[in-house]
Amino acid sequence: MLAALRDGKLKVLADSSPELDRPYRRTRPLTHLARRCLHERRPLSVSSLGDLLPDPARHADWELDWPALLYAPVGLPDQRPVGLLLAGARAGYWYRQQEIDYAAALGVALTGLVLTLGGPLTRLSRRELEVARLIAQGLSLAETSVALGLCQEEARDLVGRVLRKLSVRSPGQVAEQWTRLEPAASRQGA
Repeated sequence: MLAALRDGKLKVLADSSPELDRPYRRTRPLTHLARRCLHERRPLSVSSLGDLLPDPARHADWELDWPALLYAPVGLPDQRPVGLLLAGARAGYWYRQQEIDYAAALGVALTGLVLTLGGPLTRLSRRELEVARLIAQGLSLAETSVALGLCQEEARDLVGRVLRKLSVRSPGQVAEQWTRLEPAASRQGA
């Protein structure tokens, strides 16, 4: 499973489940082990001593029932993770260090994809994305209102919505974070 972090939950982006109504528009709560992996910003593997194969008739949560799991944070090194990569085995298995390192590298490589499909910029409308770009370029509120052809009060409301959706407090923070967010914004098309 590949998931983006949003509002303290996992927004599933890709899932190996054969069910047709999954994975899109589905969220999952963070389990204790997922939280630990994200907090420590490093992969975590868990293996049980016995085979705990789930009963197929009982639609149990595979993350809790499978005997071998590997969690890898998705994000750049020394940065807050933007998502989680989770792999599991239905039979008893011990992940080797080489496999754990591979999952960690894959988590770094998937950062751009997760930001594009589930990052903070996906919350913005086209107009709000345009405002975010103007803010990132260092335009003042007055300059932003002129560039958008809006009165200053409408521009202030629009900038406020962008700041709330991006969970930042000032336009300066948008400019600071834009280099990390911009690759995802350019793929959103504008």
